[in-house]
Amino acid sequence: MKLTKSKLKEVIREVLEEETINEVNFDKIKLPSVVNRFLNKFVDSMKGANLNRMKRAAILYKVIDAAGMTPQQLMADIQKIKTAMKND
Repeated sequence: MKLTKSKLKEVIREVLEEETINEVNFDKIKLPSVVNRFLNKFVDSMKGANLNRMKRAAILYKVIDAAGMTPQQLMADIQKIKTAMKND
């Protein structure tokens, strides 16, 4: 199969579109106002509490458990978050 210039452009365009779809900007995701309000209160109270590592881990456990996430979903989301944090 001969690869023409137009076919190459089309393939490159498709690859670029897929990459932009897979990248997530967590700051731009719109949360419901009630969730956002309580999330802000929660984050502010965690920052001011001067928690040790075990207490932070216990909080994360409760949040992840309440979200009903499986370990597989958690690991996939962690990879996405790591990528997003590296890009910032």
